Amino acid sequence: MTSKEQLPQSVTNLLKTGRFIHLATSYKDFPHVSLMNYTYYHTEGNDYIIISTPTCTTKYNNILQNPNISILVHDWISVKNGSEAETGEPVSSKRRNSLYELLANLNKNELSRVSVMINGKAEVIKEDNEKHDFYKSLHLNNAKIDEVQSKNYIEDKDNAIVLITIESCKVTDTDNNVVEY
Repeated sequence: MTSKEQLPQSVTNLLKTGRFIHLATSYKDFPHVSLMNYTYYHTEGNDYIIISTPTCTTKYNNILQNPNISILVHDWISVKNGSEAETGEPVSSKRRNSLYELLANLNKNELSRVSVMINGKAEVIKEDNEKHDFYKSLHLNNAKIDEVQSKNYIEDKDNAIVLITIESCKVTDTDNNVVEY
């Protein structure tokens, strides 16, 4: 994407509100997919995703060898109540508070809309880079909901901060309509 092109609002909303992405890296024709916590960052017409990863991982080594990445982010949800998994009885067959059901169904209808495939370039931001602490602080602030995750995946001394520049994206909705940006 050039700096003049913008991601559609549905994509930026999803990136701003989501917590996890599926990150695909590859080296020597061997793909590797990881579930990642991320931070979306937009500035001066450019869109970025910030992640952190231990330096001993396959994804880190793949990024060093091949910065081309692909990301899947979606808001399609499938939620099973623990009792359904235990008894096999669908949650909908149990008596529920009607307000809860209304809100749950509204929430599902609002969320179940798109899947976004993003292509980009990943760059490991070295600690001596003047932007390292800035990107790290953005990612830490976004992950404050989960203090354990922040410590384990962002603050650990053996972790790297990775900046992904979004170059293109493909949006698919529940009706299988596909639009490329």
